[in-house]
Amino acid sequence: WPHARTQRWRFGLKRQLGANMMIDVAYAASRSDRMSMSRRLDPLPERYWAAGQVRNSTLATDLNQNLPNPFLLSNFSSLQQSAPLVYQDLSTQGFFTSSTIRKHQLLRQFPHMNNVTNTRVATGEERTDSLEVSFEKRMSHGLLFNLGYAWTRDDETFYENEFDTTTVWRPSNDARPHRVVLSTVYELPWGKGRAWIQQGWLSKIAGGWQLGAALQYQPGPLLGWGNLFYYGDLNNIARHGSDRTLDQWFNTAAFERNSARGPDSFHRRIFPTRLPGIRQDSTKQLDMNLLRSFKIRERWDNQFRLDLINAPNHPQFGGPDTNPFSTNFGVVTSQQATTRWIQLQYRLRF
Repeated sequence: WPHARTQRWRFGLKRQLGANMMIDVAYAASRSDRMSMSRRLDPLPERYWAAGQVRNSTLATDLNQNLPNPFLLSNFSSLQQSAPLVYQDLSTQGFFTSSTIRKHQLLRQFPHMNNVTNTRVATGEERTDSLEVSFEKRMSHGLLFNLGYAWTRDDETFYENEFDTTTVWRPSNDARPHRVVLSTVYELPWGKGRAWIQQGWLSKIAGGWQLGAALQYQPGPLLGWGNLFYYGDLNNIARHGSDRTLDQWFNTAAFERNSARGPDSFHRRIFPTRLPGIRQDSTKQLDMNLLRSFKIRERWDNQFRLDLINAPNHPQFGGPDTNPFSTNFGVVTSQQATTRWIQLQYRLRF
């Protein structure tokens, strides 16, 4: 099979600001094709599938009805003499011992080999564009500062229906549209070699202290959706800011909530698998540390460090229920495993 291909390029511009600061702006992109995808080789032809926003139970009932099984083992009784081992093997398989078979299976190619799938169809594509901005203040006057921001658009192809012969584009979950990372280190201005309290016993106590912090933010992954009936404007589903709560993460109005009126079997997809802007809870994490280095002797260096990972103990919630037939539709009922970690370290260098 053809091997996947990826082309990447990046253009950047750096500028020094003063003696200790620098800004870097870059555009990065990639294009990938011939990526392996899974495609069913025995799809039910498109003409048998329902469309529109009305449930078609008549079609589903017809395609799911039982018909006489042409692969019934008794139809191949001659195998009992010509190939007894094959006959014995078939007699243990329900497909050949059942007297009936579903109609939709007989309408497929290779009806005796249910769900034949090629997992290496080289039709996948992905395209990524990103803007990367970073600002750095090198260590001076006891302060080091780094700020990074990335904007990314990432799209991928997929087969919307099992009978599709061509792929369609959708937003990818392999990247996030925004990512911000801020890190800083500040050496407290007390002690030997610092601005204040440079000598004496007080300098030995107050000297060598350093504070650090790292903040990161990025939106959560896009929500996945089943095939649903929706009677409104897709742009009205998302909620933002204070309008979005754990009890109603998105606007649940205009969805078909009665399962008896929802899409039945063999209904082509009419609702997107992903909707831009409707995501799980974002990652907002602040890590902090306090460090102190001091010498007992000239060649012996001691270091104590306290790390607070997720210092404010900020929770990150899971995704809401996207099943409109559930009583928890639109409700967030789970939490990610995010807790505060306190870590103490001691290091002796000589």
